[in-house]
Amino acid sequence: MIKLKSLNVWIYFVQWTKFLIFCSLLALLLSFFIPIIRKIDQLEKKKELLSKEYAAEELKNKELSRKLDLLKHDPAFIERIARDRLNMGKPGEIIFRFDPYGYVPISRKEIKQTKNPKSLPKQP
Repeated sequence: MIKLKSLNVWIYFVQWTKFLIFCSLLALLLSFFIPIIRKIDQLEKKKELLSKEYAAEELKNKELSRKLDLLKHDPAFIERIARDRLNMGKPGEIIFRFDPYGYVPISRKEIKQTKNPKSLPKQP
């Protein structure tokens, strides 16, 4: 009877040893693959970022191609660009330029103050 108990203890010990060896091998494999998994995650994030940049550049390229096509084939577009950006006009044409809207006074008091800046209160 004593022999059986001691044998059961050894069987129990061997099973636990096998389990611990299995766990240590599994941990060793994970320690090899965790850096690779992290690297793959970083590369996927970088790929996503690059694909967004590529899409933005592709859109910009289409817009520039369209603009180039208009510059090559559309005289109205060229005329509009010359008028807007180069301040050009046809001979005999008078060009009026208006300043963009700025501050608009709300009340008469503000209008008087803007006409006579000396009447403005001094700020400390």
